[in-house]
Amino acid sequence: MAIEIRGIDNLLKRLNKLSNLETKETVLEVAKDMQEAIQNKASSFSENADEIKAFEPRTYGNGSTYIDVGLKNGDSDWEKIKGLYFQNYGFNDYGWNFKGQYYITNHLMWFNEAVQSAENDCKSKLKVKLKQEIQKCWNE
Repeated sequence: MAIEIRGIDNLLKRLNKLSNLETKETVLEVAKDMQEAIQNKASSFSENADEIKAFEPRTYGNGSTYIDVGLKNGDSDWEKIKGLYFQNYGFNDYGWNFKGQYYITNHLMWFNEAVQSAENDCKSKLKVKLKQEIQKCWNE
């Protein structure tokens, strides 16, 4: 007695397309949106907001793509980004005879605030674009 399964080739072809789904461009596009949101926040108090970047994407394993967005000491000039860094964590003011007794916290944790404010928009955009990619692979 023989069993006949119809459409298995079509199913395997679709699953193969899904396993090779190209997500790098989508993640890069969303990373650029996050970069713009962080730069907008930083530009309110710094002239070096353009030092905030979406760095080169890294792909691991079965196609997982990661992109660092923000400041990287190895890829940026420290003299330009140190103001952004110290504004995020606060600093002791040693100028004009203060001798460090004033701890400056005007923009404390500005980076986290910028990321959290753009997080939901970026996640939803990423979700929509990946759904479109999946639908495109499934319907071909």
